[in-house]
Amino acid sequence: MPICQSDRELLLVCTAKGLRTFGFGSVSVILALFLARHNFSSLEVGAIFSATLIEDAIFTTVVSLFANQLGMRKVLLWSSVLMVASGLCLCLATQPWLIALAAVCGIFSPAGFEGGPFAAVEQAVIARDVSSERLTSAFSWYNLTGFAGAALGSLLAGICFAKFQASNYEAAYQIIFMLYIISGIAMASVYAMLPANLLQSKDNPSTPRSVPDFRAILVKKNAGTLVLLQGLDSFGGGFVVQSLIAYWFYMRYHVSADFTGVVFCIANILAAGSFLAAPFIASRIGLLKTMVFTHLPCSIALCFVPFMPTAQWAAALLLSRSLFSSMDIPARQAYTMLLVHPDDRPAVAGLTTASRAIAQGLSPMLSGWLAMSALSGAPFVVAGVCKTLYDLCLFCTFRKIPLEGGSERTQHTFQKRSSTVR
Repeated sequence: MPICQSDRELLLVCTAKGLRTFGFGSVSVILALFLARHNFSSLEVGAIFSATLIEDAIFTTVVSLFANQLGMRKVLLWSSVLMVASGLCLCLATQPWLIALAAVCGIFSPAGFEGGPFAAVEQAVIARDVSSERLTSAFSWYNLTGFAGAALGSLLAGICFAKFQASNYEAAYQIIFMLYIISGIAMASVYAMLPANLLQSKDNPSTPRSVPDFRAILVKKNAGTLVLLQGLDSFGGGFVVQSLIAYWFYMRYHVSADFTGVVFCIANILAAGSFLAAPFIASRIGLLKTMVFTHLPCSIALCFVPFMPTAQWAAALLLSRSLFSSMDIPARQAYTMLLVHPDDRPAVAGLTTASRAIAQGLSPMLSGWLAMSALSGAPFVVAGVCKTLYDLCLFCTFRKIPLEGGSERTQHTFQKRSSTVR
């Protein structure tokens, strides 16, 4: 049976996602350690990560604003080129100022999962071609592929350190940066197979798209509130991005990247498996409850990580929360796409991604400052509090708001919930 065009595009997007997160996952394990090896302090490492994420947010905002005019495939291809150039710069640079410049202006992911404008554009592709009934499932597979790639990248980074830590750290860094470059080249090759007219309307391909009115979009269905709340969630997450967790484990428990690389690999595998449960849960309790009720316990658990007596206990708590902490991601992405009109989806996806990147960019510098003491667990506590507030505010704000593009079953779930609340 031939594969339909929408399934082919979904397959290509998922493949590109996995290749990209493979590179991000491998570099996130060593990025903070690489900077520290070049004599950057904890505060400077945090400041570089903050600048990286804020620059990434600005770039994403601009791209989402003009993606319709530039063309989706072209945006993805040129972003891939920038990712490859970023890896080359860090692989070859030796001067501290050049390393800092490459880390800030390039495309990296201190969180180890996502960076650049890729996700915003890819989510618009999926929402364009997949029916609302299949949207949560499509996003589940999309994120499953991404977490699987990040897990493999983290594992290989840990193996490199385990092999070379006794003899040549620099060889491990070079190998990991080369893997990052190769993943970017492979991703660009996948994007080249997407249709050239991907952003044109399916109903009227010859109709050019105009620049969206962001102010009007943000007013619709409290989309602006959703963007701000996701920024709060991401602000909390910025205190505990993968690179800073690896650095904190090194300072607090004196374990190196070979330990944290394996932990991140297992955490990503557990999180990837949880994606498969998201469509099942959402079909029964609704997207909003899936987002909140699976995420809230994980937010609270973050506060207890720094009180664990050993690295093994702290890792065990992080791994246990990984079973549920990412289950909200496909539900959140589907909810965001269904909340607004289809014509507004690329813009809202871009704004949401930018909001999360800006908010996440503000926290690593604070986290680096808080982590200057090896015994400080404040980054985990602050992250847990912010994420808990996000969960509670999200549920209170949106529990009565119907979806714009949901299926009849989804709409019924929300209407039933609204009447029950009343």
